[in-house]
Amino acid sequence: MTIASNPPIEIPLESMSGSQKWELFQVLSAELDVPQASSDTLPQWHFDVLEERERALASGEVELMELDDFLKAARELMP
Repeated sequence: MTIASNPPIEIPLESMSGSQKWELFQVLSAELDVPQASSDTLPQWHFDVLEERERALASGEVELMELDDFLKAARELMP
C-alpha cells in the first residue's frame, strides 16, 4: 500500500502478518492520540459480555487463538 504524501510512504500491508498489522495500528493510534475508551464511556452490557468471556476462558469452555491462526481459519471459511 502506498500512502500519497510527499514523499510517498510505502507500507507492505500485503506481506505483513496480522500481528504486525495490529502492532502498526496500535502505534498509529497512539501517534494520533486516539482517546482510549474508559469505564464511564462504555455501556454496562459491554462489561457483562467481557465478564462472561473471561468466565468461559477460565473454565476451559473456550480457548485463545493466535491472531494469525484466527485470520487463516477465518479466510478458509469465507467464500
